[in-house]
Amino acid sequence: MDPDPDRDLVQALQRGEPEARRHALTALYERHQRRVFNVALRVLGDWGAAQDVAQDVFINLERRVRTFRSDASFVSWIYRITVNRAIDHRRREARRPAAKMGDMPLTMEDSGLPGRSGRAPLDHAMNQTEAAQRVQAALDGLSPKLRAIAVLRYVEGLSYEDLAQVLHCSMGTIKSRLNRAHAALAKALETPEGE
Repeated sequence: MDPDPDRDLVQALQRGEPEARRHALTALYERHQRRVFNVALRVLGDWGAAQDVAQDVFINLERRVRTFRSDASFVSWIYRITVNRAIDHRRREARRPAAKMGDMPLTMEDSGLPGRSGRAPLDHAMNQTEAAQRVQAALDGLSPKLRAIAVLRYVEGLSYEDLAQVLHCSMGTIKSRLNRAHAALAKALETPEGE
């Protein structure tokens, strides 16, 4: 197993002098802020809420890092915190209608211009936006647990083993949740006859 590339920074954040802790926190933020934001955005489907969750993860990281055990990678640990905070946020906001992303990009990186496709750029952009909105709407319809596992597997590319570690579930539970997420997403994304 490869050593955790964040190990030295985590140790400095846990035990270092104030200047070393500040440097470590800054470095960890720079390495992981996009990943944390993108996971929160996919789980929540709301740009502003994702920013709030990502900010909360990093604001409280110095305090929370004391609970980090080196038997897991820092990336897995921060994924778990992000998913848990996003699910908690979603539950708190369940009574209020969630703001939809609409024209917002699905990730920070998705905000660029579309590539060459032979179609007019406006047509390409409209089709991409419509497809992204359909996928986001399908994700919005999933329970928080199914949504989190779908995002971590298919957007973030985590392996089954990593999912089990991040979500503290058995491999059987991971497979079962992914199967249920697949079925729900397939049903939500079906094109009705006549369209």
